[in-house]
Amino acid sequence: MKVIKKVISISKIANNIRLKKNTIGFIPTMGALHEGHLFLIQKAREENDIVIVSIFVNPKQFTNAHDLEKYPHNIERDRLLIESYADYLFVPSEQEMYPSDFHTSITVGDHAHDLEGKFRPGHFEGMATVVHKFLTICVPTRAYFGLKDYQQFMVVSQMVEDLNINVKIIGVPTVRDESGLAMSSRNVQLSDEDRKVAAQIHKALLDTKNKIISGERNSHIIEKYCMDLLLQIPNSKIEYVAVRTLPLKRTQIIQSDIVLLVALSIGNVRLIDNIIVYND
Repeated sequence: MKVIKKVISISKIANNIRLKKNTIGFIPTMGALHEGHLFLIQKAREENDIVIVSIFVNPKQFTNAHDLEKYPHNIERDRLLIESYADYLFVPSEQEMYPSDFHTSITVGDHAHDLEGKFRPGHFEGMATVVHKFLTICVPTRAYFGLKDYQQFMVVSQMVEDLNINVKIIGVPTVRDESGLAMSSRNVQLSDEDRKVAAQIHKALLDTKNKIISGERNSHIIEKYCMDLLLQIPNSKIEYVAVRTLPLKRTQIIQSDIVLLVALSIGNVRLIDNIIVYND
């Protein structure tokens, strides 16, 4: 695996790969890699000739300076973790991605101003901007995103469709540890006790899914049911519990496949999770 730091270098490499009619699988990350990232990378390895992984902690998608400051960094550990799976690791500096004369950003639609967009204003604009840059630089055939960040996956998918970017966006199911806790780079910030109780998030989602399967179709009742379960988690503060259609539209009565999304803090660590319920 080769480590590349310059935009012009990875761009030249990627364009040469595509000229040879080879496919590129691309996984954008902010580092602090874990089994969930490895699952994305392995899927890209299975489906493409060449795999490019990026590590860049994007300041434009952080709405809290303290959150950016405490985000975990360990490039050497990350490099060792993925060197058997990826062909190229792209690790640009902030100056490389956003030079002093950089003035452009992506504007996202209403679907990005709800949920995460409401609690983290400006987050999706920053995320969409850097993802657009990466897709332009690395010209991948396919790009892989974990469905734990379901709204992010939908925002990127919409951007690619709207701007006619020639890449297939692949959503990959959430990877969980043995307790059911969704893999996240933020999990390392949880205390041992908070990590144990964080497993109750997935249990609450599963219990709520079962309530829907059992016949409940009123979204307000479903949200309240899940909220009551989450309120039982010690040391937690809930931001939102939301039932949405898969395109992230509000619905009062469930008549199609839905996604149940939650965000909460346990201690000082903010966590998100979701579960898809199919209307069979």
